[in-house]
Amino acid sequence: MKIGILISTGDAETIWNAFRFANLCLNTNVNDEVSIFMHAKAVEYENCDSEKFKIKELAKAFVLSDGKLLACGKCLGFRGLEENNVCRKGSQKDLYEMVMTSDKLVCF
Repeated sequence: MKIGILISTGDAETIWNAFRFANLCLNTNVNDEVSIFMHAKAVEYENCDSEKFKIKELAKAFVLSDGKLLACGKCLGFRGLEENNVCRKGSQKDLYEMVMTSDKLVCF
């Protein structure tokens, strides 16, 4: 199954729960493909990392488990942010493709 996850909030707990869910999906059924697309305030996910909500750790685990993690390039640019080795720059076309090819879409 292809699962698409769209994150648009800057709320640390919500981002943390989205990554927890994404990792659960990858680790429950090895045949599932899971993609995350972050836009708006969610592209600042690294700034939300804390002792309580270890978002960077979950994001890295997601990518290491073959999850696909993209952030809106325009949203990154508005904030002076760049892609990194965990989260790549994506576009509205990437978001469209995720929506159109996912069997299930979950929004946070």
